Amino acid sequence: MTSDRHLGSAALAAALLVGAPAQAQAPDDATQRAQVEQRLKLVASLLSDSRRAQRITTSGSAEAVAHLDEGRLHHSLAGDLLAKGDLSGARKAADEALKHLGMASRHVPDAPARREAAKARHEQLLASVERLLESLRARAGRAEAADVTAAMGLVAVSRQHAQEGRYDDANQSLAQAERHVLAGMNRTLNATTLDYTVRAGSPVEEFQIELARHRGTADLIPLAVRDLQPRAEAMAQIERFGESRSALYAQALQHFQSGDVVQALAHLRNATLFVQRALLAAGLVAPQPTGTTP
Repeated sequence: MTSDRHLGSAALAAALLVGAPAQAQAPDDATQRAQVEQRLKLVASLLSDSRRAQRITTSGSAEAVAHLDEGRLHHSLAGDLLAKGDLSGARKAADEALKHLGMASRHVPDAPARREAAKARHEQLLASVERLLESLRARAGRAEAADVTAAMGLVAVSRQHAQEGRYDDANQSLAQAERHVLAGMNRTLNATTLDYTVRAGSPVEEFQIELARHRGTADLIPLAVRDLQPRAEAMAQIERFGESRSALYAQALQHFQSGDVVQALAHLRNATLFVQRALLAAGLVAPQPTGTTP
């Protein structure tokens, strides 16, 4: 019964990974290859996690170590089959690798304090990634569709891991989803001038729209810093812009709560300008928005 449950969980996660139902029409070879490569990258990232490997090997669980070894074996097999053009076989082997790595983690339960910390981190990451993903989906063109699909699939996998109590795995999937969102957002921001024309029926609704937009853009800053690794002088600029942004953001919320929506909007838009400057310093180009006057 336990084996069947794990197998069903792995199959569901694999189906969610590509962001499409299992009953969907069979994809072409290029799409199948991309899906297999994505699975292999996920398996590789799990295998390269030294903390995970050490936790498993020092757990004293022979079953956990055996599943880890099986995961490595199936990952290697999947790579060989992919190189030979056997997409179906490679996909099955990659799914087997994911299944065994998941079962290895299940045999090594986290300590309660660490588990709670990982759970809290998951909830924060999930909220941030979903907000960013919604922002990207609203702007993405055909060039960004692959990143949107990959991020959605990884978020789905993360949710599945979290339901099983595997918060470390869930957070690793979210980190990969973040990278896809950042890549897609970077292309979008560089390729187009974003249309930020406000379409609100009232000043209060306008503020809410600007607030959601501001938070989604601000969430890009830590991702840009982590993935683009700006130099020390750029980091100093980012910190200064971040401080200015935080002060203006706080003022915007205070004015809104006191009923001064016009002043709240002015502070919020100026805060967004400092977010854009921080992103520019990090190396992520964010054009000036159209349709508003900060």
